[in-house]
Amino acid sequence: MNETELKFGIVAASVPAVERAMVRHGAKSVGIESRYWDTPDLRLAQADLSLRLRKSRGRWEQTVKAAGPSPAERLEETVRGPAVNAGAEPRPDLSLHAGTRAGRLLARALDGSDNGAALELVHTTRVRRRFLLVPWQGSEIEVALDRGAVEAGGRSLPLSEVEAELKHGDANVLVAFARQSIDAHAMWLNTVSKAARGNLLARGASDFAPAVKSQRPQFRHDAAGSEVFRAAFLSCLDQVLANASNIASGCLDDEVVHQLRIGLRRMRTVWREMPDWRGDLAPSWLQPAADVFRALGVDRDRRTVAAAMREPLLEAGSPDPDLRATGDAQPVDVVELVRSRDFQHALLDMLDFALDRPSATEGEARSPFDASAESPRATLARRLDKLHRRLARDAKRFAELSIVERHGVRKRLKRLRYLTELVAPLFGKRAVTRFLEALEPAQDELGRYVDLVVAGRLARDAAEAGDGRAWFNVGWLQAREAGAIRRCGVALREVAEAAVCWNR
Repeated sequence: MNETELKFGIVAASVPAVERAMVRHGAKSVGIESRYWDTPDLRLAQADLSLRLRKSRGRWEQTVKAAGPSPAERLEETVRGPAVNAGAEPRPDLSLHAGTRAGRLLARALDGSDNGAALELVHTTRVRRRFLLVPWQGSEIEVALDRGAVEAGGRSLPLSEVEAELKHGDANVLVAFARQSIDAHAMWLNTVSKAARGNLLARGASDFAPAVKSQRPQFRHDAAGSEVFRAAFLSCLDQVLANASNIASGCLDDEVVHQLRIGLRRMRTVWREMPDWRGDLAPSWLQPAADVFRALGVDRDRRTVAAAMREPLLEAGSPDPDLRATGDAQPVDVVELVRSRDFQHALLDMLDFALDRPSATEGEARSPFDASAESPRATLARRLDKLHRRLARDAKRFAELSIVERHGVRKRLKRLRYLTELVAPLFGKRAVTRFLEALEPAQDELGRYVDLVVAGRLARDAAEAGDGRAWFNVGWLQAREAGAIRRCGVALREVAEAAVCWNR
């Protein structure tokens, strides 16, 4: 069966209030030990599967979990645990899932074997769980507060999280419940499972998952426009939620922040370039997403760009190669930004759309006999062609454009790239790959040019604030702009001449 569940991170200061509220409403308490099993090379984790033996109230259960149709949904199959001889430790019995979807997924991940002999204990979680069944707007939601630790390889990490699982009713009610929970207790959405945290700990990796990059959506080449939009949007949502979860939990890795920005930009591209197929997705998420995107961009300018320019400036003989924001500029608190109420509500808006299943008629492909309607392929080919032709015009006059206009060219190039990736199943795979490869030099050159401009602005601000040494940086950076502009123009002309993938 599928479970629909939202998981939340919570600051330690909020835990007592949540616990008191649950006790006041009759919450029960139970100790839970969960043992997670996998092959030494973590083949189950690579297939996005988890295999768990859980002991609660003296009884063992065996559970398989697998990815579902949205970040809030997973396949969950729980059976009575394997028989255990006196004095022996329990081991998974894969035959308990024989003939089920979970069993087939396990066999595929294990190369067709249903033999659990190759499995080993990877990590264990031990928690004290308070749980409560809450009637809510005609539905039932089980709320659980877990406090304990994840253990692996002699190491342990504290664990404190809240789960809200829909037991009966409408999934959209679960989202409404989550909004109130976030507002009341300053929680944040967290899609990182206990299994994933344990696997990281077992590998001796960071406390946080690595940055999640974009994945191309999957849909039929003759999919209806609403199906294309939905698949593209959910592809972006996976990337956004995964990286936002990490940041809200305290991760400040530059690549994680960068990938969250990419996910948000891709999502806004889907919204902008596929307006006819948005369905019931409300635009309420757009402004909070844009605000976070811009603020993270400011953070990048102040830290990443400045750090990247330090070595070249030092080699050039700069007396002060460290570029710093000056004046009233305040550092961006990235964690609090992502935890903010407005952005968390925006994420819930996105999840609400993901959980709202389209009707059968909405999901059907356009009839081949309906000559009056343009196919999604034709519509998107027109949009791609429009972006490409505009870039061809930009290439001819790039040197004459203002800084703001050149930045607009870079944004158009990114939209062209992201839209091509997001609708790739509509076109030939090889043609798409060749076209995207043709965009890379221009992307790189425009990125380097924009970084020069940003660095130059930081240097000028410092100089005008009274740091005379910074004028060296201003002059050195400005002297390189002309060459960067010239290279951008050359690279953009190559984009203009590239063989497109949508006319084949």
